[in-house]
Amino acid sequence: MQRRSFLKFAAFSTIAPSVIMAAGDHDNFVLDSKASASLNSKVKKMLEEIKSTNSYYTQSKGATFFEHFKDAQHPRATLIGCSDSRFQSDALDATAEDDVFTIRNIGNQYIVNEGSVEYGVHHLHTPLLIVMGHTRCGAIKAAMSDYSGETSSIRREVDHLSLPVRKYAGLTPDTQRWLAAVIENVNFQVKECMLRFNEEVKSGKLTIVGMVYDLANDMQKGYGKIVPVNLNGETSEQKLKYLSVLKPFFEA
Repeated sequence: MQRRSFLKFAAFSTIAPSVIMAAGDHDNFVLDSKASASLNSKVKKMLEEIKSTNSYYTQSKGATFFEHFKDAQHPRATLIGCSDSRFQSDALDATAEDDVFTIRNIGNQYIVNEGSVEYGVHHLHTPLLIVMGHTRCGAIKAAMSDYSGETSSIRREVDHLSLPVRKYAGLTPDTQRWLAAVIENVNFQVKECMLRFNEEVKSGKLTIVGMVYDLANDMQKGYGKIVPVNLNGETSEQKLKYLSVLKPFFEA
């Protein structure tokens, strides 16, 4: 056996046992044989729920539901949201399919997904761009604290949040300070979007709205409520609540 072939064989033999064990045991689907049974059970349960939910979804929708958008998408809004699992699109749109072009990352940032946002605005021509922050955001809390122990990839994304929340850095992230930083970040992201899409906003082709999804009722308007905090750079609540497009959000 040539040296190169032997090295390939030796490398394969060091990893093959765990793969073979997994293949021989239908319930041990995690390649690492040391993985706990409880972890396997959680993964299996989640996948079962995904299959069950998807079966219900496809049956309830029916084939005709997909006909009008199977060849192209026609969203009315581009949404920059946080990756946090506590925020999902059904908080703002019960039928988000073909309606919301969604971009998500930690801290609902524009710059880390600039190309995707531009695609929504320039190629899909959505007239509405939403920056959706949320209360108790972990990324904002991290940016307010020492995150130097995180991996380089996480640090790079959190670094972009350090500017909008710089005035809160090093301070104890109590509820109100945390909320203020969340709003500050939404306003910062709207400002960044305004710089990029200034011409579209000026011409009336695009409206940029900054909002906060309040999962903890920190804004005292109700659990799960969406609260507008910025419209095309205007951040005064006294002005926002009288604008016709936002007035319903401020009504009881």
